[in-house]
Amino acid sequence: MIFVATDELKSGMRLAKPIFNRQGVMLYERDSRLTAQGINSVRNFGLIGVYILEPAEPLPPMTEEDREFERFQTMSVFTLQEILQDIRDGAQPAKLESLTAEITRRFGRNKDKFTFTQNLRSAEDNVFKHSLNVAILAAAIYGKLAHNPEMQRCCVIAGLLHDIGSMDIPGPIMRKKDSELTDEDRELIDRCREEGYRLLRENCDLDSEVMKNISFLLRDLKELRLGQKREVKQPDFQLETLKVAYLFDTLTAMKYGEDPQSDIAAYKYLHHPRNRMNQQVVRALTQAIHIVPMGCTVQLSNGSKGIVLTENGDDILRPFILSFNDNRIYNLSDGKVFEDMQIKDVLKTMDNRYIMTDKFAEYQKQLASGEVPAVHFG
Repeated sequence: MIFVATDELKSGMRLAKPIFNRQGVMLYERDSRLTAQGINSVRNFGLIGVYILEPAEPLPPMTEEDREFERFQTMSVFTLQEILQDIRDGAQPAKLESLTAEITRRFGRNKDKFTFTQNLRSAEDNVFKHSLNVAILAAAIYGKLAHNPEMQRCCVIAGLLHDIGSMDIPGPIMRKKDSELTDEDRELIDRCREEGYRLLRENCDLDSEVMKNISFLLRDLKELRLGQKREVKQPDFQLETLKVAYLFDTLTAMKYGEDPQSDIAAYKYLHHPRNRMNQQVVRALTQAIHIVPMGCTVQLSNGSKGIVLTENGDDILRPFILSFNDNRIYNLSDGKVFEDMQIKDVLKTMDNRYIMTDKFAEYQKQLASGEVPAVHFG
């Protein structure tokens, strides 16, 4: 699967992902071959490009859950755009409560994990996609931490609205990579976000808890960028949830011309002590979304590659692995095995999930029956 810019699309190319309109109606199914009319439609939608299957590439797996997540993201980005524009126009955002309730219903009350997927962002839609994803992740994380619907609601609204000021950041700055931003650029970004907070305070009748969340989030993100460390005596789980959601989305965001970090790399950043994230919140993130899912293909620290056979609920980086080098199964939760082999990262492909056979179930049956397994338990 490769990303192809709109200007480089050609008739006959096969779509790797479905395309939805703002009402959530699928316009083009996966594996559809582009026509001249279809390419014009992509341009008219304002898309900067689409994902295309390579000529001999089979269609990768995509569950109904994945499809529904992409459909919901597409619809909700348009809704959030209307909400933020209403606020900028001085009007009360009529759809804010309904979008908040829908996000909470879909992602904030799940007992099971869901697959969080990123869509490509342009400078024009980055604010909306980022803010929506922060709200989705915040709903999911807070749902694992606490059962306080009102606090969860305040957390989700803060996620949706926190970045409204970034709509005023000039396009040339928005298009820069993070490494290309100058000190003057960063100061301008901070001013725009502070002005956005002022706009919310003056134009919206928002709960004080929501405004506190946004104010403290912007403060902490600025301090994090400057390398400042604030002593925390009593954790504020709404704030900590928003910070983890913000950073996970920012690290894994897919931007044109800039490589995202993998979910595993983002998790390692959040988990590392030097970054001082609240680990109860980080753990809630791992309980809410799949980061090292079954079927994920990974690079290992000993140079080999393998596939994840089952998730480890206690430590996501210590699952059962089937090594491609020797066709053996290794249990990374075993301390001796972990000394020799750790998950370094996912394989650098656009989709790392594969349909699994029942090989691991067969292996477990052999263990239970006392038979010698066909593959070695590392």
